[in-house]
Amino acid sequence: MTSYRELIRSLAGIDAEVDTHRAEARDWYERTVANAEAKYREAEQRAAAADARLRDANRHADDIDMRVYDAWGETTARFGRIGAAPSAVLPPDGDRRGAEEWLMDAHAQLARSGRRAGLPEQTRNILVALGVLGGVLAGLAGFGVRAAGDSVGGDLAVVLPVLALLLTLALGPIIALLAAKVYADRRGAVLESGAVSVLVVSALVTAGLAIVVQNV
Repeated sequence: MTSYRELIRSLAGIDAEVDTHRAEARDWYERTVANAEAKYREAEQRAAAADARLRDANRHADDIDMRVYDAWGETTARFGRIGAAPSAVLPPDGDRRGAEEWLMDAHAQLARSGRRAGLPEQTRNILVALGVLGGVLAGLAGFGVRAAGDSVGGDLAVVLPVLALLLTLALGPIIALLAAKVYADRRGAVLESGAVSVLVVSALVTAGLAIVVQNV
């Protein structure tokens, strides 16, 4: 028979083994709980980051929508209403441009479509003629002022010829530019720097000749 002492030792060994298993179980439990809490915190952080990205995406989408309707308003203001307001469309297959690039492209096309062309090269003779006309009219105006000074006499006879000279030189290009602006507007064109140079030079040359003729 097993003695009492042997039973006590056996029970003591079993109790120690139970304590070991209990400690291992407690350690496993604590590690499992800590790992689950860490996973939970990580999931919360990911959810918060995803929520922040979603808010940013919604704000960006609202901003894009506003800019699209602004561009549409500019289009209808310039060309009149040409259809219903734009709706969301999918980009063509293979086109990886974002909304920003699409908007930039749309604004560039809108700017190109609204830009008026300059006068064609064939109108250069007409520009020269308008410059000459401006110079002639300015010369006539200067001649009138000079004649008024001669008829009045006195100090005005000295001042008005100088004023007539300045008036002739200044008024010629102005008249030429105004006439050319009316001509360009009727043709739906714009006066470019080259056209302005032709007008000013021809008007000044004509005005200068008018001044020479007056002083002969």
